[in-house]
Amino acid sequence: MKIPLYKPYISKNEIGAVLRVLKSKKLSRGQEVEGFEREFAKYTNKKYAVAVNSGTSGLHLLVRAMGWNSGDEVITTPFSYIASSNALLFENAKPVFVDIDINTLNIDPEKIEEKINNKTRGMLLVDILGLPVDKDKLLKIKNKYKLQVIEDSCEALGRPDDDFTVGNLADATVYGFHENKQLTTAGEGGMIVTDNVEIAQKCLAMRDQGRSLKKDWINNVILGFNFRMTEIQSAFGREQLKNMDKILKKRELIAKRYSEGFKGMDKLSIPNQISFNRRSWFLYFLIFKTSQIRDMVYESLLANNISSSKNYFPPIYDFPMYSGHKKDCRNTEIISKTLLALPMFYEMNYSQVEKIVKIVKKTLKNIK
Repeated sequence: MKIPLYKPYISKNEIGAVLRVLKSKKLSRGQEVEGFEREFAKYTNKKYAVAVNSGTSGLHLLVRAMGWNSGDEVITTPFSYIASSNALLFENAKPVFVDIDINTLNIDPEKIEEKINNKTRGMLLVDILGLPVDKDKLLKIKNKYKLQVIEDSCEALGRPDDDFTVGNLADATVYGFHENKQLTTAGEGGMIVTDNVEIAQKCLAMRDQGRSLKKDWINNVILGFNFRMTEIQSAFGREQLKNMDKILKKRELIAKRYSEGFKGMDKLSIPNQISFNRRSWFLYFLIFKTSQIRDMVYESLLANNISSSKNYFPPIYDFPMYSGHKKDCRNTEIISKTLLALPMFYEMNYSQVEKIVKIVKKTLKNIK
């Protein structure tokens, strides 16, 4: 594609970091992993960070660390990448799907309490498309019912503050570093962050076959996995993290240029119109009035060698492994059929944005 949906940012600094590791001959369980964890914890204003080989692995470890298993129900969203709910199935916990808010695309806090019962152990919340969940409303529910909370922030990396509340609600938060994310660790990777020392220590042990954290590390004390991040991935991520604020700012400017181009158009809504809250720009998206219009725009972009995606996201309960779950999430159904993801990456230029806007406008103009 002349304009891809995403493209990882790789500078000479990342390349240099990889060479540094190769020359060191230390490829696993080394100083790069420890350094990345220390620096990422500081960036996210958390006490502890645990590097893992993917965001999915991070979610899996946290579900196990929480003790969620057979017979337990966990409130979550059906509008997400399937990994968020799969982490519950891995441990035989039952995801209970709550519909999304049509204005934020995140789980609707107003619909949660009707799904809570004596089997409900917690909530697995997703900051979808880079927008933090409603912290204040969800915190009230968490405290009222004494629920444990995991926050999936794999699409919402950013430095937390009063305007960007990601990671300030949950017992622990997970970030993902696939090559399509704001920060990548050479293609795959993830990070768990928490202020809870018990959760951190459990995840540290479980990511490395359940090994003891004491000097007799070869002693496997609990059941674990091989979810380790490599030295190369960590070194790569450390360099990306140094420029994170700059990378996020550029993506924000690209999103602003998109929004300016699409402003005032009928037949579609832009992210700024459905939610004014601050987000981390994982990607830019449009929501069309009908799925037919969405599909026509998709085909027009494809014909011009521009990648887009109409698969963000199918309702999770439509996948075979979730058969039996109630399909009663109307807003999720609507958004799944009308949302189109557009190209977003650090090195994208404004002329590329303008070309995409022009094609979308032309396509819509020809629709009666």
